[in-house]
Amino acid sequence: MAAAITAIATACTGTSSTQVAVRAETTVPRRTTTTAPPDCAQMLPAEGKAAQLLMATVANPGRAQPLVAEGLVGGMVLSGEQSSQVSSQIASAIAEAPLAVTVAAAEEGGGTQQLRNSAGQLAAAATLGKGTPQDAATATGEHAAKVRAQGVTMVLAPVADSGSGGVLGTRTYGSDPALVGDMVAAVIPAVLDQGVLPVVSHWPGVGRGTADPARKLTTVAQIDTLRTRDLVPFDRAIAAGVPAVLVTHAVIPGLTGAKEPATLSRAAITDELRGRQGFQGLVMTDDLGSPAVTGLTTQAEAAELAVAAGADVAVVNGQDATREAHARLVDAIAARRLDPDQVTASVRRVLATKGITGQCLDEVARYSALRRDGSSTTTVDGSTPGPTTTTGSDGTIDPAEQSQTPGAGTIVRTGPPTTRGSGSGTGTGSGATTSSLPRTTTTLPRTTTTLPAVSTSAG
Repeated sequence: MAAAITAIATACTGTSSTQVAVRAETTVPRRTTTTAPPDCAQMLPAEGKAAQLLMATVANPGRAQPLVAEGLVGGMVLSGEQSSQVSSQIASAIAEAPLAVTVAAAEEGGGTQQLRNSAGQLAAAATLGKGTPQDAATATGEHAAKVRAQGVTMVLAPVADSGSGGVLGTRTYGSDPALVGDMVAAVIPAVLDQGVLPVVSHWPGVGRGTADPARKLTTVAQIDTLRTRDLVPFDRAIAAGVPAVLVTHAVIPGLTGAKEPATLSRAAITDELRGRQGFQGLVMTDDLGSPAVTGLTTQAEAAELAVAAGADVAVVNGQDATREAHARLVDAIAARRLDPDQVTASVRRVLATKGITGQCLDEVARYSALRRDGSSTTTVDGSTPGPTTTTGSDGTIDPAEQSQTPGAGTIVRTGPPTTRGSGSGTGTGSGATTSSLPRTTTTLPRTTTTLPAVSTSAG
């Protein structure tokens, strides 16, 4: 560092003409700062961000095709037994997607398998639980490879519930939390090794319950009891590096409100799962189309409440409900009812599971084209819409304004292989949802297709 030395003669008493006071003046070079370019989570418009926060439950891949092509969802959850031709059906459904699509199935084994006609049979968890964790890992890993070959990139398994209560039956490895923990800890890396994302289910654990949370809001044990018992296998799963957790519709005494499912509870998702348990991966909800939730509020409002509570992905059911949920989230993002930093963090986690960590100019351009070309005839409240406008209030960056620096538009893919198209509120209410969030006027193309009510939950 250069220093300029300035000699200053002082005329003060006691200082001779030969004495000088010497002061060192340091010249500090001007600092330069480099701003990192925005990543894909920051670049996407509100419509693209909202889509990444949603997955749609569908009876077959074809039902998801219009939702995917219009950029309304980031993924689909297959429900019910699929055709032996599911691989080609998936490829067709995602062909026009503006961004990589997650395709999920509940391949637990035994009686809960959507892909038995194409990927073959996997033994039930109860059967695997009688053997060694390594044997379970080997069998599940081999099955995961067959699942991935069908174009499915995510499985809603392993099941980390302890006990066979409710409707779980043989879907669990056993009733001993230590045994269940050993099993899930062994199975998770085996599935990941095949390029498939395992989603440990059904947090906080409903294996000792008596009701099916897919059909009825169910109450589990006190939170203090869960922490020493039912949550133990989830702790093991987190330690084993599970990338995603599915939260189910359970009331947790001592943590959530009396009629508040964990899926909509900030105390459950943000404070307990992310805070105390330290999980930093993807959090997705159980199907919000289940009566446990629709008896409290609409799927669209539930999706917003779930994201506000800390969930990264809200799973919705039915094309109309999905369109309404997307419109609701677009409005919540643009109006900043949802915290912008939290939205960006959630979208970033979703994209990370798809291997997208860099910029995505091409994908942003596709969403911009959809926004320009889309005709708007459906609103959340069913009213006759007016023309849509782009205000930029969501803080997204128009691709035309991006600086074309070297490497701009490059998508860095570091995660497992993903299925590519063109390439799981405050939540603190104690009763039925009474949130008076304003209805959105964001509009979307009309559809009259209605999906059957199906569930991916513990039922």
